[in-house]
Parts: sequence; C-alpha cells; structure tokens
Amino acid sequence: MVNPERALALEYAERADAYVERWGPVLHPMALPLLEAMPLADTHRLLDVGAGTGGLWAAIRRAAPQAQLWGIDRSDGMLRAGGDMLQHRVAVMDAQRLGIRPGVFDAALMCFVLFHIPDPVAALQEIREVLAPQGRLGLVIWGDDPGLPGASIWTEELDRAGAGPDPRDPRLMRQGWMDTTEKLARLLELGGFRVDRLWSRIFGRPWTVEDLLVTQTRCGLPSRRLAALDGPAREGCIERVRERLRQLRPAALTYHVEILYGLAHRSA
Repeated sequence: MVNPERALALEYAERADAYVERWGPVLHPMALPLLEAMPLADTHRLLDVGAGTGGLWAAIRRAAPQAQLWGIDRSDGMLRAGGDMLQHRVAVMDAQRLGIRPGVFDAALMCFVLFHIPDPVAALQEIREVLAPQGRLGLVIWGDDPGLPGASIWTEELDRAGAGPDPRDPRLMRQGWMDTTEKLARLLELGGFRVDRLWSRIFGRPWTVEDLLVTQTRCGLPSRRLAALDGPAREGCIERVRERLRQLRPAALTYHVEILYGLAHRSA
C-alpha cells in the first residue's frame, strides 16, 4: 500500500499539466503580496519549499535579484513539469526530513504547502535548522475557504452518481490547524520561529461555467471523486453539474477566499 505522502506526490505528478494550466494561475496572484512584503532584496540563498512547477520563480527572482534560488518538492512529477526553469538547484525532498546541512539559507518560502504536511511543526523545525541565525520564513496558506463555486452542487451530484468519498488521506489536509492568524502564530512558535507579521487578504475571482468545469474535472476534489466512476456515469455527472451551474447568477460564480500571510524569523 502506498503511504499517504507518496500518494499525494503521485496525485500531483499525474495532474501536473493541469496544475500548470489551470490551478497555478489561480494561486500565483494570491502569493504575490507575500513577496512584496518580505525583505528579500539582500537575500543571498533562498529555499522554496514546495516549489512545484516553479510558477512563482520569476516573481521570486524579481523580489530577490541577488539570491541563489533552490527548490524542493515531494513530487518529482511537479518538478519535471517545471521545464527549463527547474533544471538546476532542485531536489525531491520531504519537508519533514530535509537532507540539507544547517544554517545554509538566508530565507525560505512555503506557499500553499504547509497544510499538506502531516506534521507541520516538524517541517517548520526542519526549515528552522537550515536557516542561518535570524533567517526569515514567509508563508502563504488558506484562511476561510468555502471552495470553488458549485462545491455543494458537485457533492450532491457525485453522491447521486454513487462516487466514493474523497480518496485523499485526511492527514494530508491540515488546513483546519492553521486557517486563522492565531492558529498560524501558534504553529510558528512551536516550530521555533518568532512572528514578525501576520495578515490576511480577501480575493475574488470570477469564473465562466466552462472554465470552472474544466478546472474542477482536471484537478481538485471533484476530479478525485470522478475517477471512481465509469465513463457514462462520469459524463452524466458532469453534464448534470454543468446544467445546474448554468442556472447560477454571475455573482455565485465568483470565488471569494481568504488568504493568510506570515512573516517570521528563526528564534535563537
């Protein structure tokens, strides 16, 4: 049996192209406020934990023009999907067990990754160890997230079609441990960091019905549950969701989500 962390890495590898095309463009603008707020101009060595396909690397390089940039990710398929940008200074690595000598980096980033780690405190402690004294950490995670528009419609129609529950192990969905600034502050302290700043921002992203359907059927919870259905049942479920989404007003097709940001430094 594949362990949960490996299963998640394989899932991301299988959906890497969909992530690049569909989900990355949703996430990346939400991460930019962290790069704008984090003092990276004089950074010399920076570690991107959960680098994925490297979609943020151009923005990171603009924010940290002097830095040598390294990236790690649990999914080799995600790294491979990054193309030329990720051909150097990247490695497949578990954030809970970093194979990096202590004190190497001036700064580290974790953008939309901490909630996927079964033991987030252990990961933060590992990152602390590879940071130099007073090294900085920047975090981006979900706050209050109702899910993409139509989430309840998908649940009803997937249940009606007989799709099983979400196959992803709940230990890889720790969002509830860190979905407020108070919870995030506590995790950072347990991980050996002193908090410099925590804040949140609400984003709104409108969708068309077809763009939403393509995204939800290629990545995310509906795609995972749809995989359990045979062809006719799957297509019938998608068509019923399409028809119900078309009945929604434009305002109901806008994704409103809270994003949390954290800046911290390694405690003594």
